[in-house]
Amino acid sequence: MLLNILVLSLISFSIFRQIKFLPFDFMKNILLIENDDIVIGRIVKAFNQENFLLDVAESCSKAYQMAIKNYPNLIICSSNLNESEGEESLFKLRNETFLSTVPFIFLISKESNLKPKLDKSLPFDFFISQPFADKELIKIANLAIERYSIVAEKTEQRLNELRGSLSFSLPHEFFTPLNSILGFTEILINDFNQLEKNEITQMLGYINSNAIRLKKITENFLLFAQLDMITKDQAALSALRKSYFINLKDIVISVSKLIAKEYSREDDLILELNDCVLRMTDGYLKKLVSEIIDNAFKFSEKGTQVIINLLSNDSSVMISVIDSGRGMNRDQIASIGAYMQFNRKLYEQQGSGLGLVIAKKITEIHGGQFNIESNTGEGTKVNVIFDI
Repeated sequence: MLLNILVLSLISFSIFRQIKFLPFDFMKNILLIENDDIVIGRIVKAFNQENFLLDVAESCSKAYQMAIKNYPNLIICSSNLNESEGEESLFKLRNETFLSTVPFIFLISKESNLKPKLDKSLPFDFFISQPFADKELIKIANLAIERYSIVAEKTEQRLNELRGSLSFSLPHEFFTPLNSILGFTEILINDFNQLEKNEITQMLGYINSNAIRLKKITENFLLFAQLDMITKDQAALSALRKSYFINLKDIVISVSKLIAKEYSREDDLILELNDCVLRMTDGYLKKLVSEIIDNAFKFSEKGTQVIINLLSNDSSVMISVIDSGRGMNRDQIASIGAYMQFNRKLYEQQGSGLGLVIAKKITEIHGGQFNIESNTGEGTKVNVIFDI
């Protein structure tokens, strides 16, 4: 048992290091997205003189992969990407959840129509019109990173508390999949030659599914910490509530059908959707609706309906998810709003896991209302309401 605790502590700490939610050693790591060799040469030369660490990507897709490997403190990107990229891909990258607190500097050509849109960007964002002076670029880069470092420092303090909690009081959700992975790998190592092919395949399947579960739990912990910091930052709250409008209907359809398929319950899914728009990033909206819909399928029986409604009027939008599952009692509903630290008590309450806590937090930081109507054994209705 002691060995399992030690292994889990080391693995959980390693996951934090690898995901790089925020840099542990604050350095000036810059990601440049540009496909013009002349501009790239100028920027590389300018930042080399200032001892910055610079990665260069020719497209948003390559930039995304680089950002995962080496979490940047600043992203500089050109509005003059090729037609396959365009502004849509640029703003999708900007709105990725794990990059949502990274400052962006946009290089704007005189002909670009991108400049007016920057009025709605997060407060970390800047733009520079080309041609630009090297000193101007360096000055704005340092200013953007300085602003970001304040947020990074606060979040690092929050994560230090979280890492301590994980090391000494790990919730049992980590133990269940990890012990399964350790158990099956031990069998494969010790008895591989005595096992049938189908037995090996089955064990590998269990290992994979539990690794996916462990990954999701870890990502949720990190996202919860991020949301917790945003809740305390009025500037960040104000900026998020001024995000670009996106179409809820398309996202709800794609997310709900994917989850229904995962549970082999496509026939149980009932969609009653109106066209609605909402100010929220694509990443946050997908996370919000996926957690609510997944909860409905997870805690209801196959053959019972999961109904999803999208309603809107001149002043508000409502997302409603209804199931006929086991339901929740008053204490379990109340615990979702408690925002307790990560401890066993929170996770041992059936039907009130971290997923709904995250969904509620995403709703509230965007100025919405998160309401649950439920009784034990009578199903659950989750209503999420936003002003528009």
